[in-house]
Amino acid sequence: MNTNINFSKLLIFFFCLLFSSQANAQSITLTGIITAKSSGQPLGMANVSLQSLENNAVQGTATDNNGLYHFSTVTAGKYIFHVSYVGYKTHIDTLNISWTKEKYVHSVALEEDELDLDELYITDNRRKQDLDAGQQKISRTELKRVPTPAGSGDLASYLLTLPGVVATGDRGGQFFVRGGTPSQNLTLLDGAIVYRPFHIVGFFSVFPEKAVSNVDFYAGGFGPEYNSRTSSVLDVRLRNGNYNEHKVSASVSPFVSEIFAEGPLKKGKSSFMILGRGSLIEQASQLYPSGQQPLRFNSQLIKISNKTNNGGNCSTIFMRTYDRGKLDYEYGNSFSWKNFVLGERCIGISESSSVSFTELNVSVSRSVNQVGTEENPERYSNITNFNTKLNLTQFVKEVRLDYGFFTNLRWLSHDISDLLFNTQEDENVFITSGAYIKTMFKIGETLEIQPGISGSVFLKKFKPSIEPRLQLSWHPRQKPSEELNASIGLYTQPIAGITDFRDAGSSFSAWMPIPKGNAQMQAVHAVLGWRQPIGNFLDVSVEGYYKWLKNTPIAAWSTFAKFGTQLELAEGTVEGIDVQLKYNRDHFYTSLGYGYSTTEYETEQSNFTTWFGVEKQKYHPGHDRRHQLNAQMGINIKGFSFNMNWKYGSGLPYTQPYGFDSYLEYNDLLPDVTNEYGSPRALIDKPFNNRLPDFHTLNISLEQIFKLSSAQISLQAGAINTYNQNNIFYYDIYRHRRIDQLPFYPYMSLKMETL
Repeated sequence: MNTNINFSKLLIFFFCLLFSSQANAQSITLTGIITAKSSGQPLGMANVSLQSLENNAVQGTATDNNGLYHFSTVTAGKYIFHVSYVGYKTHIDTLNISWTKEKYVHSVALEEDELDLDELYITDNRRKQDLDAGQQKISRTELKRVPTPAGSGDLASYLLTLPGVVATGDRGGQFFVRGGTPSQNLTLLDGAIVYRPFHIVGFFSVFPEKAVSNVDFYAGGFGPEYNSRTSSVLDVRLRNGNYNEHKVSASVSPFVSEIFAEGPLKKGKSSFMILGRGSLIEQASQLYPSGQQPLRFNSQLIKISNKTNNGGNCSTIFMRTYDRGKLDYEYGNSFSWKNFVLGERCIGISESSSVSFTELNVSVSRSVNQVGTEENPERYSNITNFNTKLNLTQFVKEVRLDYGFFTNLRWLSHDISDLLFNTQEDENVFITSGAYIKTMFKIGETLEIQPGISGSVFLKKFKPSIEPRLQLSWHPRQKPSEELNASIGLYTQPIAGITDFRDAGSSFSAWMPIPKGNAQMQAVHAVLGWRQPIGNFLDVSVEGYYKWLKNTPIAAWSTFAKFGTQLELAEGTVEGIDVQLKYNRDHFYTSLGYGYSTTEYETEQSNFTTWFGVEKQKYHPGHDRRHQLNAQMGINIKGFSFNMNWKYGSGLPYTQPYGFDSYLEYNDLLPDVTNEYGSPRALIDKPFNNRLPDFHTLNISLEQIFKLSSAQISLQAGAINTYNQNNIFYYDIYRHRRIDQLPFYPYMSLKMETL
């Protein structure tokens, strides 16, 4: 993992490669962006063809995630231009191309068909997806299919159905992906960072189904366009508001209420989208036998979109969230966190530039996390990030180059002096700048290779980092859905959210640079997977992965009831395999997912010698779930839908207590043992050497839609933990108490929306 590479030489090579594209001036290029007419949303995987009227020769391609298509070797003449996309009306027109220009831009906005676009997306476009190793594309329909105690689906509930994604309980707002910790996950909202994307109630995130356009989830092996995280990437694109007509919806359930509005600001040119949610579980839970649940959250989201020339778009987003509650209802601390995000994103293309596609993101992200009251918190952590990123796409004949530049300013402050002895109140400000480049080229007709590299420089804090990445894709029969893919890459992370994961009842993270030796966290990902369609309706995927971890910050092992410890660094490995089977046919679907994973840390600490006779210990951390199984099934017929989701997870590690005593310190004077009680201390076994009971639960929902002349009403009934399984959340070793997850929890929801 040596990153001592001459960064200036890398930049010289980068710019030489970039400007070599000027040699490509002998052929005509045709490019453009395919969008939806009503929303201006880019349509990925649209089929675009160009047929010559002289010799009937046909060229074909598909759009990327940004709706971009590109033909590099077009000659002068007349062509039939054809665009098709499932759920939209086919577009056909005639193009006259001459030698007078080297580049033509022709963008198209498709009109929606009257059929159910989301259902068609699942049944057809899933077979056309060309995915990278570790990648999953998530649609709004897939969010709807997971039972969620609200009027609509939510990304958090869906992610928990994926093998490799672990939550330690049904509250706390922390997800672990393939052995990584929550702060090692990168979450983007239209290119802006969100530090705490999940609400304190585990079924909900800041991404409800109504606001989402599409999601790219990388459980590992992601490309160089993503940086500063070592575990996973959740890249969420919001939908634009409707450019032509106003729509409103509102829903209510015992867990959450929601209101949504969209419409044109200037018809056909600009639009708005507004969404607000507020939890009701704190009030409604008093009506249930399980008693009050002191959990509260709310969120507000606004997006303004403006169409520009040639299919481009500029949008502004604003998001605010608030969460507060106790994970242990009786004795636990009160945790709270807030998010604030303001961002601007512009995309577009130009006939006068050799660059085929330009994307500019400018954003401010802020997160505040604290323990205790708002007025006088016991601990707090703030992080503010000013980020600018420019992404460019350029073609050198048939070779595609994606490259970009980024700069961010981070301001971090925290006070966790009551938690960690060697980490007092502190502030840090540092600047990061960098660049990335990746390309894709083919060897023959079946093998695609995507090499890439990302480089970052830091003002004073860290040494420059170089992160090479490589992705491979082999299509033996030239079918996008039948594919062997692989990736390997180096990932670094300069800051971490420090959390004492020995305390599963905590939801506090303090963002700071790695506090020992100014080292960055490092990980090497190796991923190998196979996707295979069987018949017309069944898809099978198998993916194995291995990670090498270095400089992972952890809380040092201690026996004191109050976590007053030092931070240490650990090395480790993660290995596992994810298997998924998905069956979609007409109005019926079912899926089965299985994940096997093992995460192991190794750390050297002085306390180990005192208690166990050796300095080093290997152990499995508290999020190491060995086996995970998920089954889904559902039907959707004429406005009626039934969905069910069953989950199983093997027990998570915990540290077993033996007993308790009081510890008296002997300094200059002997303590007065008749009046001093000392510090309470637990006598505990080696770290995480026992496991909690297995977890399993069944969630179901039934929904009926009633359509009126200008509106529709949706009634939903469902249940969480349908057969009332006693699932443990965590075990409080200092009070000898078991804290459980939600028992059987029936609910009903009502949703009304205009058509």
